[in-house]
Amino acid sequence: MTALPSIPRLYTALAECLAVGIYALPLGIRFGKTATIAASAAWALALSVFLQATGSVPLAWWIPCMAAAVGIQYLYLWVTRTISLLEAGYVCARAFVLAELAASVEWQLHCFLWPQRSGADGLSLLLLVVVYGGVFGCIWVLEHKHASPKGRIVISGKAALVAVVMAAMVFAVSNLLFLGDREVDMSVYYIRTLVDICGVLILTVQHEQLREAALHSELAAMDEVLHRQYEQYKRSKEGINLINAERDRAKQDAALARMESGLRQYEAENKTGNPVLDTLLTAKSMDCQQRGINMTSVADGSQLGFLSTRELCTLVGAPLDNAIESVLAEPDPEKRLLRVAIYNQSGCVMLRFENYCAQPVEMGADGLPVHNAHGGYDLQGVQAAALHWADGWFTLRILLPVPS
Repeated sequence: MTALPSIPRLYTALAECLAVGIYALPLGIRFGKTATIAASAAWALALSVFLQATGSVPLAWWIPCMAAAVGIQYLYLWVTRTISLLEAGYVCARAFVLAELAASVEWQLHCFLWPQRSGADGLSLLLLVVVYGGVFGCIWVLEHKHASPKGRIVISGKAALVAVVMAAMVFAVSNLLFLGDREVDMSVYYIRTLVDICGVLILTVQHEQLREAALHSELAAMDEVLHRQYEQYKRSKEGINLINAERDRAKQDAALARMESGLRQYEAENKTGNPVLDTLLTAKSMDCQQRGINMTSVADGSQLGFLSTRELCTLVGAPLDNAIESVLAEPDPEKRLLRVAIYNQSGCVMLRFENYCAQPVEMGADGLPVHNAHGGYDLQGVQAAALHWADGWFTLRILLPVPS
């Protein structure tokens, strides 16, 4: 039996950096481009130095060192990307299994073709470029060949747990034979590569299911918006046809009254440059008209094109619903006032909601208004919102950075 050399640690470091980069690149960055590039370079250097320095540690320290390397990747993803700790764990698990596969395939071919050559040999480096380019190129194409949802794919705790457990199992099974006293031969690399391929396929299928679920949710929300627009169109068309058809004076007067109501509906329609926001504000304006609430809005919907339908409904719909509930508690109809403004502010988008509220709004320990008879606020779904009450007006501000 011929003993085979181990994978160079720098090969492993490169595979892990490329795998993390493929899955991290589409994610939003937490800081600017320059800071992200600098942090990525520092992270890649630190990971390479760490793996090279721990390449000859005793067997008892090998698994803790690998866990530390994964921890470095995990912290890098969470610090530099606008994702939660849960999402960082999910992405890190996928990247780790992909890196294991690329490193295993490359070194298996190396040992099959020229086991006596070192990893720094010219042919070895050429093989490294070809294999890593093929593996990571295929994954890149696979990740981007389908349409992605406009919003972020929701990673549940269950999905993240499945990914982490799968990564741990793949690592354990694929490296089990390396822990024995037997010499490493080609059969060990065959088994490792096969296990890694299965792991990557399983995690890819899981991600595709999450992607399809997000797309389905987005399409369902868009279908609801289009349905509302169609209903508005039908009501307007029926009113016009009714007036044209009627000859009786009384019926014409009734039709004109309905048309007047339709004109008020038309006045409620908003043209902001964003069809989703148009439908949302129009629906809320009509609701306010029926309830005797004076709602005014000045909104530049073109600024919100980066938001998904669901995100837009959450950021605009929830504050408006709570503002409507609040002003309905005002006994004086003249004070049932509600104002909406959406505009660009210093490269960001400001969403400002104001409603008259005579009673002071009590803030809870979490910084959100306490639900009461005069407030009716339940803003748990709106994060990073600035709330303020003064002089009988309650104001909610949401400042969103515009993606570059």
